[in-house]
Amino acid sequence: MLLNPRPNIPLRRIDVNLRNIVPALALAAFTAAPAMAADAAPAVSFEGWVDTILTFTSDDIKDDVGATEKDEEAATIRFSSVASLKANWKVTDALAARVNLWFQSETAEVWMREAYFAWALNDTVTWSMGKYINTVGWIAAEPTGLYTVNDSNIGYLDIYGNDVIGTSIAVAPKGSRFSGSFHITNGYFTPSDAFNGAPSDSRENTDLGFGLDLTYKFGDKGNVNLDLVYDMHSDKGTADMGGDVFLVGLNATVMPIKPLTIGAEVMYQMVDDSDPSPAGGDAVDILQFMLMGNYAIEGASIPMSVTGMIQYMQIDSDAAADAEGRLGVTAALLTNPLGSSNFGLNFEIGYWDVTDNSTDDVFDSAFGPDATGFVVSVEGLVTF
Repeated sequence: MLLNPRPNIPLRRIDVNLRNIVPALALAAFTAAPAMAADAAPAVSFEGWVDTILTFTSDDIKDDVGATEKDEEAATIRFSSVASLKANWKVTDALAARVNLWFQSETAEVWMREAYFAWALNDTVTWSMGKYINTVGWIAAEPTGLYTVNDSNIGYLDIYGNDVIGTSIAVAPKGSRFSGSFHITNGYFTPSDAFNGAPSDSRENTDLGFGLDLTYKFGDKGNVNLDLVYDMHSDKGTADMGGDVFLVGLNATVMPIKPLTIGAEVMYQMVDDSDPSPAGGDAVDILQFMLMGNYAIEGASIPMSVTGMIQYMQIDSDAAADAEGRLGVTAALLTNPLGSSNFGLNFEIGYWDVTDNSTDDVFDSAFGPDATGFVVSVEGLVTF
């Protein structure tokens, strides 16, 4: 299965229209009429990817804080490897299921990202239930859906929430430019809600999360997408009850001419403070935007495209006198050196500037407080 939106052009984001219709990224058969076939052995198919990256990172944090002889302030060069294996079952013409397992080299555990069924009730409505990658945000969760090598250099994905367990109703009328889905989940912004088990101590036992995802398509020229999410309590990481969370996001994908794809997003998230006492949590407001352009170089001997992206987050917290900022700028070259869209050899350079004025590390960048730096990456990505 080719995961690129267009053959022979290394654009790596999975079709955003399908992504916002149902949790399944690849089970397009759900839009078919649910002709109930006689029981038969389910048809099973497999797909997946292997993503290997060499990364060089350097920043201006000069403190050698370790208690060993290691020089923490030096630049870092490391290899990483992640893989995904997906199994899709077509039980009948109307019912299918998916399991998506991630394998990461830094842990012996297997990360189950997806495990759900989807039932096409008719040619318009699909009901799904189980664990799936949520529909929040423009940036794809899997490397096969990115126009860059790294998903973010500034912690951008924190605002998107986590994988979710719940149920959804997706509506996609044939011939209509509108589609949408409504979601009820254990929650979006507390990591433990994406696993089986009791709610965390920061959430009531009956707390849920609610999501609405609406898309309008401009024919073959792109789409605009609206995300609305409400979570009844967040997770403050302590025994204090977390405040509720509201998120609204608007993103768009536009393809004004064949070689050019433009992506843009603005998102606002508010985390309420349910305990305003000094010992309680702190209210947080996050505003972020993203602008990306990808241009396919036509006529090149090796299929390739170039990407430029800018991302910015502003975080206002009661714990800080001034707002925190996260700025990231990325340039990437994506290539298919073997002429196959199932293998990408990709290159990226990114710059970030972090201003951290808070002692609360919930939204801190992985690169530490008050840092500027750059990252250079070389990626080999294989899909099947």
